[in-house]
Amino acid sequence: MSRRSRGHDEGGHEADERWVISYADLVTLLFGFFIILYATADANEVKFEALARGLSEAFNVPVREGVSGDSIFEDGSGVVPAGQYTNALVERDLDAIRQLVEQRSIDLGIAGDIAITREEDGIVLRLAENLIFPSASADIRPEALPVLSLVAEAVLDLPNEIRVEGHTDNVPVTTDTYPSNWELSAARATAVLRHLVDAGGLDPERVFAAGYGEYRPVAENLTPEGRAVNRRADIVILYPVARIGGGTAGLE
Repeated sequence: MSRRSRGHDEGGHEADERWVISYADLVTLLFGFFIILYATADANEVKFEALARGLSEAFNVPVREGVSGDSIFEDGSGVVPAGQYTNALVERDLDAIRQLVEQRSIDLGIAGDIAITREEDGIVLRLAENLIFPSASADIRPEALPVLSLVAEAVLDLPNEIRVEGHTDNVPVTTDTYPSNWELSAARATAVLRHLVDAGGLDPERVFAAGYGEYRPVAENLTPEGRAVNRRADIVILYPVARIGGGTAGLE
């Protein structure tokens, strides 16, 4: 039996090898395609780096910093870039402001009249309504003046912005002066703010007032005790935040 010659198929026909040309063309095209992908990705990396630098410059500028690079609070954590104010750093600053207020409260004989807590955007000095204001009134009680003086002393040298908040319970109030709890809470916040600025010496450019009415309670309004807690004024020492800077980020 004769052996089939190489170059023929099993039927005795000459093998067709034109597929090799198509296969080589396909490999060449794929090679060129991957070269284009690589070159495009390399170019985009440069553009993305330029974009990242531009965005960083535009959005990562702290509004407030410590005095001469020191902490925002005495013995606190120091200047913290926006977006990096961690829980550990907040606790250090919270402890520093608490120690100052508690010690001065003892010296002035008003220990326990100021509650100090932390919230997402700042450290809160909370003043009970029955300590600061008569019922349904925004007139500051004379006996509350030492408390407000202590608050002013605690925040006077801080570079942070201060938000003074007025809050009420959910019992409606309707008077010629205060048609609703909105007006009453705003008037209380403004009264505390004016005292901190006029008598306490705070920079008016870094304080502002906000009236929240009955809509941000810290206790249930179902009992007299809960409503008393909700009738309050809060002084919030705001953490440093990011501010959009001037200029735009572009690609070359």
